[in-house]
Amino acid sequence: MGRTKTTSKRARRDEVAMEGPPQNHPMDKFFTNKVDFNNYIINFGPRREITPRYLDMNLLTSQNFNNLSRILVDQDLVEFVKIREKFYPDLVGIANSSLIVEFDEIVKTSFTMKFSLGTHNYEVNVGTFCELSGLNWHGTLFKSGDKPPEAWNFDKNEACQFFNLDPNCGRKMPTKPMSDEHRLLHYLLVWVILPRSNNHGIVMHDDLVIMRALYSGVKLNWSYFIAHRMGKLKDGPTIAGLGYMFLWTRIFKHFNIDLSIAKEQRPQQVEEEHQGQDQEHIGSFHNAPQPSMLDLMQELQRINTNMTTSFARIDRRFQRYDTQVKGIYEHLGLPLPPQEDEDED
Repeated sequence: MGRTKTTSKRARRDEVAMEGPPQNHPMDKFFTNKVDFNNYIINFGPRREITPRYLDMNLLTSQNFNNLSRILVDQDLVEFVKIREKFYPDLVGIANSSLIVEFDEIVKTSFTMKFSLGTHNYEVNVGTFCELSGLNWHGTLFKSGDKPPEAWNFDKNEACQFFNLDPNCGRKMPTKPMSDEHRLLHYLLVWVILPRSNNHGIVMHDDLVIMRALYSGVKLNWSYFIAHRMGKLKDGPTIAGLGYMFLWTRIFKHFNIDLSIAKEQRPQQVEEEHQGQDQEHIGSFHNAPQPSMLDLMQELQRINTNMTTSFARIDRRFQRYDTQVKGIYEHLGLPLPPQEDEDED
């Protein structure tokens, strides 16, 4: 019975794939054929953005995180982590639906990003990418999944001891035992530099390798690394988020792409979340005193506000999906399915 239902859903998806974008779809101007539109609706329309963050370097100064500040300077990451732009998740999804990142695998000195919006094709070369991102093309070529070079002398037990982690936790280690400075580095890594959809409070094996390399003075080629990451995020499953929203806005502006049709969202600063709003283990970067009853009440109020905001965001997302589905049914000339009554308690 379950197999028949799955087959039926796939058949319906394939049926929709033969149709073009509805005339009243808000993003129909960015598609020229039915196949591309359907690819976006099925594979990218449901994907949420990885909420982008930016860093105010004054946070590092105020907390005396001198080592982390030095690392960001030595790695030429300061300008990148400071990028702050309004962002456009729908437009990023459309760009990702056609994104191709091509690397010169022979000399390994260049890459090209290609994407399409409507009838226009765009190419971003290494020079333009570095200019827009604030990065450069220097350092060791390395990406997620690569084996650490022998010259790094990486040893997991030594790295775990350095960051106060338990090596017996396997490849997923909670960030809670780490120092505030080390946790902030990890936070920047998984939210800003190499954003991912989940496990933000967990040190994965690749995180450990990268962080230990940074504290050992290894200079990484972040243009190469981040371009690879953008391609990997694009090819992720439909439940995976899309990242680098700020960088995509700079790319759109570089090509004078009309942003008025896309819905914009506000950037979010790292220090706005240093109380651990989104993840259990990020904690505060302050040595806070024991909370009073008033503090606890205010914390409960903050949690309630965050939950309300989260539910409102989910409602807006479902409303957007409903609009897309309604447009598809109207374009096909089919009646909308009857809505089921909500269960009563």
